[in-house]
Amino acid sequence: MAIALDQRQDVRVPGADARRPAWNPDRARVRVPKGVRVGVLTTHVLASVGWFGVAITVALVGAIGQSRGEIAFYEVIDATLALSIPLGLASAATGVALSLTSRWGFVKHWWVVLKELGTVAVIATDVLIVAPTMQRAVDAGRPGEMPGAVYAHCVVLALATALSVVKPKARTPLGARPA
Repeated sequence: MAIALDQRQDVRVPGADARRPAWNPDRARVRVPKGVRVGVLTTHVLASVGWFGVAITVALVGAIGQSRGEIAFYEVIDATLALSIPLGLASAATGVALSLTSRWGFVKHWWVVLKELGTVAVIATDVLIVAPTMQRAVDAGRPGEMPGAVYAHCVVLALATALSVVKPKARTPLGARPA
């Protein structure tokens, strides 16, 4: 008689408590109630989608404003950036919370690390490049050159979304499984 073994089955260690599964290195270190996790995940998705929408809006409005040479478009971008940074920070905070409470970990998988780095880069360039450039254009009363970061944000956020969907299995050295 053959016995089929499921790979997801808990491995029992001799002498371990039979009611508790053996330690699993892929399980999250911090456990939270399912309702809390679903709430944080929902907030993360909404903040991330909103942030991507703001990035697309800024790029589109910027391209139209630059082609028409009208400062009103830059005023819209300047006001829209007031949403971008808080949404980026909300996405970053909920992303960190999710990584710490899931099996993916904060630095176990390359796709999570790449998303974290992309998030920091987009927030930093919003604060240090895009917002000051738009403010200078509004103060001068004439459109200037659109910074390339405006378009790069769309690409970086789209790649972060793709990484979240695909979730490549490659692990960092900190997340490598013991041999």
